[in-house]
Amino acid sequence: MRLKKLIVKNFKSLRDCEVELGKFNVLIGANASGKTNLIEVFKLLRKIYVEKDTNPFLEWWGYNNVVWGGKEELPITVGMLFDVDGYEVYFETTFTGTGGSFRILREVMDAREYVIIEKIGSIVNIKHSEGLIRRINEFPDHAKYIAENHHINELDPIRQDLKNLKQMISQPFSLQGMPQEHSVISLIAPLTPQTMMLNTLFVDSPVRLTLVGVPENYTFVATPFMGDEDNLEVSLLSRFVINFIDFLNSITLRRLSSSVKTPQLPRKETLLVEDASNLIPVLYNIWLREGKLPAEIAEPLSIAFPDTRVFFQLTEDGRVMMKVFEGELELAPPGISDGFYKTLAILTATYLKPPLLIIDEVENSLHPETLELLLDTLKESESQVIITTHSPVVVDMTDPKDVIFVEKIHGETEFKRIPNPEEIKKMLQEKGLAFSEGWLYGEIFKE
Repeated sequence: MRLKKLIVKNFKSLRDCEVELGKFNVLIGANASGKTNLIEVFKLLRKIYVEKDTNPFLEWWGYNNVVWGGKEELPITVGMLFDVDGYEVYFETTFTGTGGSFRILREVMDAREYVIIEKIGSIVNIKHSEGLIRRINEFPDHAKYIAENHHINELDPIRQDLKNLKQMISQPFSLQGMPQEHSVISLIAPLTPQTMMLNTLFVDSPVRLTLVGVPENYTFVATPFMGDEDNLEVSLLSRFVINFIDFLNSITLRRLSSSVKTPQLPRKETLLVEDASNLIPVLYNIWLREGKLPAEIAEPLSIAFPDTRVFFQLTEDGRVMMKVFEGELELAPPGISDGFYKTLAILTATYLKPPLLIIDEVENSLHPETLELLLDTLKESESQVIITTHSPVVVDMTDPKDVIFVEKIHGETEFKRIPNPEEIKKMLQEKGLAFSEGWLYGEIFKE
């Protein structure tokens, strides 16, 4: 699953922003232009949907410090368009913290050409696309297909079931009585036929719901009803929910903590935290599992820091200590450079293959040669990558097609991509300018 577009309204300086994202994205802008605000959108979503924090704004000292202009009467909206195995799924959430109370006001899950699910308060509205209805009607014999694949002899109950299904999805309908604290994400069960969230919402739901727009005494037994090709589509929402949680639980690296150099307890950790303070436990688990540092980490590390070896040992009090040797010389943790730890943290994050990897101010503590090595590693990684920078060195190492320029105008952050990157490269070459010079001197967007 890959994020194609991010839409943000009323979060800090992101008053009304829309950002197109590729696999590798470099956000370039001056200090305080809003680059970090974009990163914190993902952090806030993780607090809401993964950590299920009842006060997700506490880290920012209150809702007034995250909402646009401190205007607590405004809600915050985040929309995300994903590619899920070739299908487009759009998820949008609108929430508020006014009065010190966090509430989700509205959620929309739109599986394009499939179904739109909207939750407002305790009401869930469901509307299927005309394309889905047409595909169901065009399928030659649903009942026979289901009977053959599930070894069922009686066709009449299945045919009645499918007749009810066609009748039901041909018009919008609603569910009333959904608890305010239940999100659309948490209500969709994985690995079930999800065309109308049937198993979760109509059959096995612990919540007492009222169907609106459906005949009284209506019953429906959820069954798969489409061919092999379309069965992929039936599970689309289930797969989206699983991938969405993994996506929000991705890795963000910002300024490294000094505690990364100290021995730590051998906890079973699989993801790096924001300041990489748990780098040693994460690496130790990898080292135990592999019996060594894996090549994806060890080989780039040896290029950046030749003749350097890393291994781990337990201290007398049971903590894990990372031992670093340069040749035959053992380096004490205070004598190991910050650049070494940052390089190791980025390589470890890349090895873990998170769906999304975010690195804020990637250039800090890194020599240009090491930086170039890491950028190449990130470009080739399996993860979707977002990095921020205000360094001309990073700009010159980046293809213009991967760049997103960030600028704050009258207090509002704007994001811009170069519409014609190949022409820009040709123009800069003709003028004898480096990419960073074209950026700094305003040549790129000159009319």
